[in-house]
Amino acid sequence: MTLHVWNTDKCSAYKGADTDWNRGLQFDGVDDAYGAYWDLPIHDSAQGCINFIPHRGDEKPLPQDAKAYIEEAAKTGFRVFTFKGDGNVYYEPLELPPLNLAGATAHWVDVQTLLTPADVTHVELYQSFTGKVNISGDEISGFDKKLDATANAESRWQSRFPHLGGMASWHLPLTNDDAKSLLKGQLVAVAKNAEGRIVSATQVQFAGVLDTLYVENGTANDDSLMYGATVTTGKTAFRLWAPTAQSVSLVRYNNHKTKTDTIPMQFDAQSGSWFVETDKLGHGDFYRYNMTAYHPAVNEVRNYEVTDPYSLSLSTNSTFSQVVDLNHPDLKPTGWDALQSPHSQQNPAKMVIYESHIRDLSALDASVSDAHRGKFKALTETASTPVKHLTSLAQSGVTHLHLLPVFDIVSVNEDPAKVIDIHQPFCRLCDINPTVKNSEFASYCNSGKTVAEVFEILKVGDGPDSPLVQKLNRLVAGHDSFNWGYDPYHYTAPEGSYSTQPDGMTRIREFREMVMSIKQNIGMNVIMDVVYNHTNAVGPDAEHSVLDKVVPWYYQRLNTESGAVETSTCCSNTAPENAMMGRLIRDSLVVWSKDYRVDAFRFDLMGHHPKAQILEAREAVRQVNPDTYFYGEGWNFGEVANNTRFEQAIQGNMAGTGVGTFSDRLRDAVRGGGPFDGGDALRANQGFGNGAFVMPNEMNGVSRETALHSTDLVRLGMAGNLKSYELTTHTGERKRGEQIDYNGQPAGYAEQPTEVQNYVSKHDNQTLWDNNQYKIPYDAPLDIRVRMQTVSLATAMLGQGVPFTHQGVELLRSKSMQRDSYDSGDWYNLVDYSLQDNNWNKGLPREDKDGPNYGMINTVIEGHGDNAKPGHTEMQTMVSYYKELASLRAHYPLITLGSADDVLRRVGFLNTGPSQTAGLVVMTIDNGINAGDDLDSNVDGLVVVINASPEHHRMEIGQSGLTLSAKHTSDLKGDARVDGTAIVVPAWTPAVFELTRNGSRGAGIPPVAN
Repeated sequence: MTLHVWNTDKCSAYKGADTDWNRGLQFDGVDDAYGAYWDLPIHDSAQGCINFIPHRGDEKPLPQDAKAYIEEAAKTGFRVFTFKGDGNVYYEPLELPPLNLAGATAHWVDVQTLLTPADVTHVELYQSFTGKVNISGDEISGFDKKLDATANAESRWQSRFPHLGGMASWHLPLTNDDAKSLLKGQLVAVAKNAEGRIVSATQVQFAGVLDTLYVENGTANDDSLMYGATVTTGKTAFRLWAPTAQSVSLVRYNNHKTKTDTIPMQFDAQSGSWFVETDKLGHGDFYRYNMTAYHPAVNEVRNYEVTDPYSLSLSTNSTFSQVVDLNHPDLKPTGWDALQSPHSQQNPAKMVIYESHIRDLSALDASVSDAHRGKFKALTETASTPVKHLTSLAQSGVTHLHLLPVFDIVSVNEDPAKVIDIHQPFCRLCDINPTVKNSEFASYCNSGKTVAEVFEILKVGDGPDSPLVQKLNRLVAGHDSFNWGYDPYHYTAPEGSYSTQPDGMTRIREFREMVMSIKQNIGMNVIMDVVYNHTNAVGPDAEHSVLDKVVPWYYQRLNTESGAVETSTCCSNTAPENAMMGRLIRDSLVVWSKDYRVDAFRFDLMGHHPKAQILEAREAVRQVNPDTYFYGEGWNFGEVANNTRFEQAIQGNMAGTGVGTFSDRLRDAVRGGGPFDGGDALRANQGFGNGAFVMPNEMNGVSRETALHSTDLVRLGMAGNLKSYELTTHTGERKRGEQIDYNGQPAGYAEQPTEVQNYVSKHDNQTLWDNNQYKIPYDAPLDIRVRMQTVSLATAMLGQGVPFTHQGVELLRSKSMQRDSYDSGDWYNLVDYSLQDNNWNKGLPREDKDGPNYGMINTVIEGHGDNAKPGHTEMQTMVSYYKELASLRAHYPLITLGSADDVLRRVGFLNTGPSQTAGLVVMTIDNGINAGDDLDSNVDGLVVVINASPEHHRMEIGQSGLTLSAKHTSDLKGDARVDGTAIVVPAWTPAVFELTRNGSRGAGIPPVAN
């Protein structure tokens, strides 16, 4: 067990450096009565507080982050105590928590049904509006209401809560009104034996009964109710869903954030919401809600102010919500109402997605004005190098710009005076993060150098024994402007740090200006990365907790036994299976679609959402834009895995829905190994795109059989990863996609090719360049490495499905082997659109993520030498190759079929079976007279070849009339050519050959040789 300790602006009594999560403080001793303890130094003996979390890895015994208040601790000898499963911090030396509650194993699932563990013989439910239920021996006091539950055989709840199967069901003699009243206080379920002795006492989870009362039997989810602040003529209506709150008031603040008025809100018992309409607040005014509510995490009734979970605009650092009318003319750029998207999305297979990050696009680019670097506005500067680059990609065939999270996040301080970026003086870092003054980097505080210049100095001597670059970078992280943004604060407001003025509505207009420029100037549709599966914080005391303050224990998914918020996503999981969390997501997406013209949405960890909720949300958004496309991470893990709580939005389950999921099948086959490889496996596990079997490195870790199986996965991926697609595998057996193995799972899982995102790199894990350097033999020349990068990309860009590409892949982008660069700053995440530096070997990656791999990384860097360091020429070459792939895809409708029927009818593969040539994929696509509709009047068929080997290959097609595509305009094609009825393709080359139509439609290239 270690202790994570850190300071914030409002809680900074700890006299020490913030700990890293993976390197917490070891305990100082173990007390016989109270357990492990830590001695912590403090700045002041009379005031302030310390943030702390005891943990073992990612297992946390407390249900929320904890704070120790020094003034309280001083009264009892500067000691504080915590108990497993109890969110309180105690200042008395207690051996047991006062209530002696054990977790939250009781579940109130509908008005008259309470579930408890099955080994219980008698149950009583106690309620207290003041949170004062007290248990002493077998005596219970401090309650306002008591109910005797009776055993029943009710089982209707099991379909709603399958994960609670096996629990005992108890009848509660309650009306709806009774239940609503009880829910506004503390709830304790007490189990007694036949002699009336207390066996156990536990808190009660109640999300199920809230949905029964206010959604199924109420009006909470009615579309007529508008949550948040809604501006009407002369007035603003405020509605907050908070059915367990005892009181809610609207608090008005002026522009100086001084409280000016408090307005009581009325409770609507039908919807569970609090409502007021007033002329005291209007467009531009700031506000918060003042709430009194019992919070089970701390067993107390608390009063606090909280921002609006439906906030549309915010103050700096999101401490206040702001009333806005999104239709106000001041918030609309000229021409906004007439804005159209440049690309139809009726066939998502025609999409080519370019995943990007706002800061990576421009933060260090000298062609962008200083004020706009790393901001939304950078994308409006049409003369800048990044925008010109994106425009050229769009002209080649890239259709969609995917933006990593651009909604309001926690991790970046929006006050520029409190931020240090690497182009700024090092002395500023020393002032903003005083820990640096006591570090080994202190001598640079007065050096006159920038942070980036110090990185350059440290880079020279960086190595496994002295990884100073990443060590300094950890001191910058958390104080700079960089984070991927997967730490949601308010889901429906643009992020303030990307605006030139974070205080207020400027963020709205600038976001819209960015969207206009992407669509009108660059020529791409806009995709938004959304993260509704978790929040940054929970609990009544956490500064950045919102949803869990508004309705405690509802919006977050709880552990079924402890009541602690589950954290399998990384952070505090939400519960989209609960109706009003689903409603919040739906309403939020509609705003982004309707008011910001976002065309498509990518769902982070979509597998933590119910399938039904995702489809319901898409239906709502399609009422705004019928062409809206959804896709996401359909990974299956955590407390919801294997449909434990609901039918998940995971890969196989989404088949037939038209919702896309990322395919790890083609990804792993091309890259080699898997995303969690470490040590020798990083080098041994070569993939189709970097030499498996055909060009082995010194480890020679991939057999022919393994390599050919990977090639089968590539073929299946290029056929849209359809479960019904039949392929002759490397064993000679003919199998459907769902019969081909991928790590014990069916490889083919989609019903339509548009339900698959084919990709070989994205923001997670190593870039394609870095991954390839792990695998490629050391003596491979630089030009071959560029071609290997292109061959890997071609599997996604020239196949059926929806290709997804990572920002900078066309620039041979490196992150210096970073596996996870979410807060590694501009130094490691640089994307250089001037094509001078691909960012290779800038220092070892962060130790907490890659420390165990330092030996391998150092060996690889030294082994490759200059062969792994591209310059301007190689980067320019790769840009031309990427554009050529995009152009080929855009030119040929046969590569973007979009329909399983067409794929099954038209797509075939040569060079299959046990005697195939390794490293060679030959895909045929038919457009002859027997193929169905004429999809391309210029060709009767295509042959798409990917030669991922160091040898040139001649492949007999048995078809005369083939020609190399005229869209091959660079030297990528090498000497690819037609030789009679055969084709010849050089080493490490993707090539497209067409069967050009001469006159009437011919026989085509039937897929007879799968």
